[in-house]
Amino acid sequence: MKLPSLTSKQIEILILLYRFRFLNRYHIQNFLNHKDYSRINSWLKDLVEKRFIGRIYSRKFGENTKPAVYFLNTKAIQVLKEQKDISKSLLNRIYREKLRSKSFIKHNLFLADIYFHLNSLASENKSKLHFFTKTDLAEHNYLPEPMPDLYFAVEEDKGLTRRYFLEAFQKGTPRYALRHRIFRYFNHYESNVWEKTTKHPFPTILLVCPNKQMLGFLNKFIKETAEEEFDDSIQFFLTTTKKINKSGMKKEVWQKVEEIED
Repeated sequence: MKLPSLTSKQIEILILLYRFRFLNRYHIQNFLNHKDYSRINSWLKDLVEKRFIGRIYSRKFGENTKPAVYFLNTKAIQVLKEQKDISKSLLNRIYREKLRSKSFIKHNLFLADIYFHLNSLASENKSKLHFFTKTDLAEHNYLPEPMPDLYFAVEEDKGLTRRYFLEAFQKGTPRYALRHRIFRYFNHYESNVWEKTTKHPFPTILLVCPNKQMLGFLNKFIKETAEEEFDDSIQFFLTTTKKINKSGMKKEVWQKVEEIED
């Protein structure tokens, strides 16, 4: 069956949703750098009606001021198969996108927010941002497993490039899972797989916590683990979701593990 034709901008929207999983209308408008929100709404409405994407919107009082959230629908699979840099093995997940939990959706929207915070900061500092989602990194086998939420590099005007892994933990993540994640970073660092493959220094690790309690636990655990079992050359920085929502990704938001008071 022949699919309805799409504009280049609509295909771009599908690729953005492939990379970020869930985006709201503001995200999409900013990604496309388009000032006319009515045109964006027209493209999105058409994609929803043709069932290339799904839409989440609540008309309940208090929630109806939030922008609609969009995700890929199954018809998008055929279009994405024809695009460059698409991992066909990931396309089957589109069948389950409409079933994702609210916390999963919120998590992915937050990661998109982080991109815009970083992009704004890069513009202010006249630096170049290289940004990769978990989807972008799916075909790379030299990363920690499970993969971090994001990998990004900031190329400064003096030629220095700083590299980062970022992981945003969700509320309720059990402590055994947090410990496992931290051990994964230490073990991957000691394996030298990253350095041998990329020829770059191991990235700084940025951990975003949903509350101060988790931040305090991670700070203590990372310090003790580094001192007792591993090389402390690996750098961890911590912050909270609230701080990023308030102040973006500025340097002041982050605290190095060894500098945080217990």
